[in-house]
Amino acid sequence: MQLFEKLMEYPDAERLVLDNTHRLPVEETPLGEALGLALAEDLRATVDSPPFDNSAVDGYAVRSADAEAGRTFRVVDEAPAGRPAEKSVGEGEAIKIFTGGVIPEGADATVMVENTSGWGESFELKKGASPGQNIREAGQDTQKGDTILRAGTEIGAPEIALAATQGYGTLPVFRRPRVVVLSTGTELVEPGTRDLAPGEIFDSNSYAIVAQAREAGAGARRLYAASDDAGTLRAAIEEALETADVVVTSGGVSVGEKDLVKSTLLDLGVEQVFWGVKFKPGKPLFYGKRDETRFFGLPGNPVSAMVCFDLFVRPALMGMMGREDKGRPRVPVYFEEDVVNKFGRMHAMRVSLERTERGWLARSVGAQGSGLVSSLTKADALALIGPESEGVSAGEPVEAIVLREEKLL
Repeated sequence: MQLFEKLMEYPDAERLVLDNTHRLPVEETPLGEALGLALAEDLRATVDSPPFDNSAVDGYAVRSADAEAGRTFRVVDEAPAGRPAEKSVGEGEAIKIFTGGVIPEGADATVMVENTSGWGESFELKKGASPGQNIREAGQDTQKGDTILRAGTEIGAPEIALAATQGYGTLPVFRRPRVVVLSTGTELVEPGTRDLAPGEIFDSNSYAIVAQAREAGAGARRLYAASDDAGTLRAAIEEALETADVVVTSGGVSVGEKDLVKSTLLDLGVEQVFWGVKFKPGKPLFYGKRDETRFFGLPGNPVSAMVCFDLFVRPALMGMMGREDKGRPRVPVYFEEDVVNKFGRMHAMRVSLERTERGWLARSVGAQGSGLVSSLTKADALALIGPESEGVSAGEPVEAIVLREEKLL
């Protein structure tokens, strides 16, 4: 039987993961596929934006010097968006203009049609206008040569919009990590295929881990649920190591006779960085590397696997993508009652959060068993209890890792 070596403290394990994380190569990625990735270099404006003075409203372009309430104007041309007027504006004249239309020569204001007698060949102005009224000036948003986005910026919808205004069809970003997820265990049954036989369970871990990887911005796929047969397991892991930047397994990394993942990895040339963390849930965590591929052997219990993914795998994926926000937000919390830690290691306690005058109040979501998947659906955060202490007193501040960032809003 294998035995755990000296268990590593959680902060040391977290540091080792980040120290062994490398950024992936930079790729010119199509604008529509860059969501969630990070810029590898500063992005500069290629043109003024907007590139010309244009109308912010539907109405008439006029000379503000003429724009007195009660005056009648003659309409001499029109300027829809994308087609500038051919004529200029003279005294007592106006050009029909629509939102985004180029401000014609001679005009220095736009009046809304609502402030006139309406559309027609002439109109009466009901409300005066001042210079620059309802005009968006060229370069008002950005000017050519300006740095519009800094390296390291996560690409979201606003960043895509801004890049598009500058004509960028691709963006220089760190490549999206390729993640292969593999569950182990002959007891696993594919959901939706058949009913369970005695001793079997549905494979939830691989689906959850793929979802977590994609949520972090990586590209992820399930290879298949491998059996506990040594040959089958070896072939599956070898294929994963050859095709992925990050391989994640669940189960098979503890000290049981059927826990074959660790020995198989070492046999395939994976260098062990650490095995075993002084942490609950997630003690039998394995982390290793082979060339540029990183391997995470997560525990088999569903909650342990998902918590370890959030605390160890997610930061690694963020680092590979050049993301500055490598970990989830952390906030101080307190409990209304004393909390006992009887595990002799740091306990990541699943809690709900409530904003109070004192700060964030944490409450246990209930039973903390590693197989209670429903507890994660109720948890807003993981309160870190320990490791040396036997618990915390009511009102004592404790650090918590926020799982549902929308809660902070």
